[in-house]
Amino acid sequence: MGDATPAPERIQATERRILDRLRARGLLSPDGERKAEAVRRRDQLPLAEALIRSGALVRETLLPVLGEVYGVPHVDLDRTPGDRLILDVLPRDKAVRMQAIPLFVVEKQLTVAVADPGDLRKLDDMRSLTGKEVLPVVALRSDIEKHLPQYYGEERLPALESPAIEFEAAPVETPASREVALEAMADQPVVRMVNLILARALQERASDIHLEPQGNQVVVRYRVDGRLQSKSYGIPIAAHPALVSRIKVLAALDIAERRLPQDGRVRVRFEDRLVDVRVSTFPTIRDEKVVLRLLDKQRSDFRLDSIGMSADVLGSWRDVIRCHQGMLLVTGPTGSGKSSTLFATLRELQRPEVNVVTLEDPVEYELEGISQGQVNERAGFDFARGLRAILRQDPDVILVGEIRDAETAQIAVQAALTGHLVLASLHTNDAASAVTRLLDIGVPAYLLSSALLAVVAQRLIRRLCPDCTAEVEPTADEKQYLGPWIAEPGFPFLDGAGCSACFGTGYRGRTGVHEILTLTPKLRALVSQGVTSHALAEAVPGRQSLWANGVGKVRARVTSLRELARVVDRDEA
Repeated sequence: MGDATPAPERIQATERRILDRLRARGLLSPDGERKAEAVRRRDQLPLAEALIRSGALVRETLLPVLGEVYGVPHVDLDRTPGDRLILDVLPRDKAVRMQAIPLFVVEKQLTVAVADPGDLRKLDDMRSLTGKEVLPVVALRSDIEKHLPQYYGEERLPALESPAIEFEAAPVETPASREVALEAMADQPVVRMVNLILARALQERASDIHLEPQGNQVVVRYRVDGRLQSKSYGIPIAAHPALVSRIKVLAALDIAERRLPQDGRVRVRFEDRLVDVRVSTFPTIRDEKVVLRLLDKQRSDFRLDSIGMSADVLGSWRDVIRCHQGMLLVTGPTGSGKSSTLFATLRELQRPEVNVVTLEDPVEYELEGISQGQVNERAGFDFARGLRAILRQDPDVILVGEIRDAETAQIAVQAALTGHLVLASLHTNDAASAVTRLLDIGVPAYLLSSALLAVVAQRLIRRLCPDCTAEVEPTADEKQYLGPWIAEPGFPFLDGAGCSACFGTGYRGRTGVHEILTLTPKLRALVSQGVTSHALAEAVPGRQSLWANGVGKVRARVTSLRELARVVDRDEA
């Protein structure tokens, strides 16, 4: 449906609202308004362009006001680069005619910069043309005209400049692959494509990149804030072998081997950021799938104050980590932030007089002043063998990346009982289940009850984008499932509308929700009796579940109830 109001009348009404808002806020002086009006009449310009060209306002002042009047996010195209690899979604001739620049695509949503978001007919045409839901953001018309020729070209990929990415030289290169490697590296469009995929992932704060051969194209997906997002890069399937070869060369993998999985790594420097890239290949029935994990050293802020622990959980955790011996566990599924919590705890414990030794699989982040070891299963160096070796290194604090078997668990418990503080991770759904898990794999109850100090269970949830958070109406299913909380007076039901700052997702960054189980004398007695996890949880005085902890963050407008329900099972109470 288009806007029934004639365009000239609609534009005049919009420009009156812009002027009224500028005057009310004292942003536009009478003299500036007169100068803008003179330039507007002389050059036949829209109001926004006349205000900028006359010098009455600068874009940093005007753009937020335009966004408020139109009710959409605003974007400065000089500071917010769009995704040039999605330009096929809106062909050049249509983009020029519509005066629009596609910025990025997330699933079925296209975010596009336009000068007049009130032109609903144009947005409807764009929706029909692209087959996507169109999310407009307002930009200056002069900026769109300036950037259109920069974005589009006769041959788009070769015309793109390769981002300033530097790769460390691969430490090993197999002789059998040298000739193929040189050939792949000489293919400049492929080199640029790999650089662009990496650069865009780093700009969007992705943690992983997936390259998957599907049908007649290479599907590229980024994991941002824990969720996979498809990118419309339009890479033909014929380019897949060259892309994989280029990545293998960088990661010092065997290019000739395509039947077996391979793992490698390369270090990347991008915009003064140092990033470790872990490369994993996996043979599929179509061809090799490649996953790149991005470990950004500048984004790893290992401090207990910054991982999202609520005040009561943080206070209890800090109390137990002051102990000189015992076992501390952090539990949760893969990707729930366990390593970040463990490293933040180590940072708090780290002192010159304390010997800290870790055993990880693999070492993801290198920490200064700490001795870090890495498991090597092929060489027979597993967690159990490594942990026994650590005990001969005169440690004060030991970190075990993960307890996977009975032998490792029993050695860790023995270490905790013999004067060491042991930190470890475990895969369980909640804090109380960690006790049951250790009992099930063979740790004697009487030893566990003496060694265990506390367990923290956690999940990661996305933070609402502060630039586009808004009240929304829950769906019928949400009302039924989340009714008790939505029914509370004043309970905020929020969601992110999507803007340029969050790349259209409505969320920016993640935080943790936590549950802590601290072993009191009463709970130790229950553990020694081998009670069930449910009975143990019920015995915790004033227990706050993961869900309850998350609801506190919803009330504080940090996240949304929708996001919490997506990640954490709802309490039945």
